[in-house]
Amino acid sequence: MSDSYHYEDGAIHHDHKKVLHIDKLQGAELQQLMHAFFKDDAEEAVVVNEEPCSTTLSLSDSRQAILDQLLDLADKGDWVNGITSEHIKTMLKAVLGLGESQLKGMEAKMSETLWNLLESGRSERLRVTWQNMIGYYDDRRLLKQKSSPALNKDFFGNKDGSDNINKGRPSRGNMSSGFREILPLLDAYVPKLDKKA
Repeated sequence: MSDSYHYEDGAIHHDHKKVLHIDKLQGAELQQLMHAFFKDDAEEAVVVNEEPCSTTLSLSDSRQAILDQLLDLADKGDWVNGITSEHIKTMLKAVLGLGESQLKGMEAKMSETLWNLLESGRSERLRVTWQNMIGYYDDRRLLKQKSSPALNKDFFGNKDGSDNINKGRPSRGNMSSGFREILPLLDAYVPKLDKKA
């Protein structure tokens, strides 16, 4: 019977209360005692209406349009050393917070900085930011070695703004402060080179 509830005479009740007083037990002994105590009450769980869990975040229409353009641009690269456009697309989704695992802490802040670089500022922000990323990828030896104007032509069909590619190269000192801020994020998710290629 319950210690705190008074049942009327003749009432039928099912009090399944269990009390376990533990004093000075630790680690494995405590785990064994708890297992034995609850063992008789354990039941097999039955999964009902199991649905796959989706980790995809929904984007605003403007951000979805930016992502779509970036993924299209990734297909235009002359990727080398075992890297494909699919590797680059996976990286892009990850650094934009859309990968399989959620970004946290500083990585999440850097991801938001990247979105800001793509969305706001002077001139064509997506183009300028992608040109910076071309320089980053080229410095990491993920693209076939070409001049900046030739790389720009691969992605955009012309040489306009190709100097922005050099501004994305970590090996040079003329990178914008905003792009420099996201380098640790890019470095964390950049595809690893295939040593056999």
